[in-house]
Amino acid sequence: MEQSKGKTKLAIFSVGILMMGAMAIASGLAVIGEHFGDVPQTSIQLLITIPCMIIIVANPVFGKLQEYVPIKTLILIGVMCFLLGGIAPAFLSSFPLILVCRGIVGVGVAAAQVLSSSMVAANFEGEERAKVMGQLSSAQMLGCAVMVFVSGYLAMMGWNMTFYVHLIAIISLVCVAAFLPDIKPMRAAEGGTAEKIDISGAYGWALTMFVYFISGLTLATYLAFVIMEKNLGTAADAGTATMAFAIGGFLMGFFFGNLAQVARKASLAVGLFTGVIAFLMIAFATNMAMVYLGSLIFGFTTTIVFASIMDGTSSSVSPASIPMAISIVTAGQNLGSFLCPYIITPIAAAMSNNVNTYAFIVGAIQFAIMGVIALIWGISKNAKKTEQRTINT
Repeated sequence: MEQSKGKTKLAIFSVGILMMGAMAIASGLAVIGEHFGDVPQTSIQLLITIPCMIIIVANPVFGKLQEYVPIKTLILIGVMCFLLGGIAPAFLSSFPLILVCRGIVGVGVAAAQVLSSSMVAANFEGEERAKVMGQLSSAQMLGCAVMVFVSGYLAMMGWNMTFYVHLIAIISLVCVAAFLPDIKPMRAAEGGTAEKIDISGAYGWALTMFVYFISGLTLATYLAFVIMEKNLGTAADAGTATMAFAIGGFLMGFFFGNLAQVARKASLAVGLFTGVIAFLMIAFATNMAMVYLGSLIFGFTTTIVFASIMDGTSSSVSPASIPMAISIVTAGQNLGSFLCPYIITPIAAAMSNNVNTYAFIVGAIQFAIMGVIALIWGISKNAKKTEQRTINT
């Protein structure tokens, strides 16, 4: 049984490494932008945000499909979309066609986000679920670390070489095919009927995820540009900085369970306040060391916020409603990610001509406001739970 669960975890985590796949080429954006010199920066940033837009549509579709189609089949389809859509741009010269391929990548990332989290919820409960959810966050950060680091160096070899980073999906393809159990879809397992789906408890979490990722994607969409704007380094340095972000998230995944036990409902606020520190460090960085440290701390932020929201989502609805609830929350994540440059850039431009630098300042302000709200909410929830325990004893 333990060996079976171990193989299931390996399969889930192998898919988890693709969950932040929309960011895979983030460190090569500036190089790609130089090649397509007549394309404006906001259009170059579509290479990151277009997948996010597609994910918004695909997430609820995968959430619904898993009621009828075996989850293993859906994941294999998703991984193939990520692999083929990711590599194809290396052979294209048309920017619009490259954007189409990035949309196909979005379908693959959507499958990874919804189905890996759903598999955790389906196979683990209670404290073990929170622990595995944290480990899944570590897996996605590990995948992000490898992809952005490698893509930065690939970009130095040629703008089109950046896209070969998507070959990492071969690992996912093999692990899913070999180790993921072939579970019957929900409705087939229950004779064609299923418990009524009620995701009303997840709307607040979806809104929180949406608002967070309006600034949460700032690192991916602005970091390479701010490093070049300040003459701090190259595309490879941007890849290393983004890798530091992913390493921070990877490490925090192993400690999230401990943080959740201590801070409980205030964990979300802790994550948001670390985000303030991280973004201010990057905004006022005078050397790459400060950028690396800020990126590392922001990795802590993303894992804490993501795991807090996903754990809260899983606890806010019935077991049968978890897959669709997760799909709605991740749709909020990707809607915020898509809107990031269109909301942050005008605000930053109104504050200064140094748009890329001030994008991080805008994000820090947003995180500070969200952190105060989350802290008040968390303290209130913790107090009520303590009071309830006192009454019960």
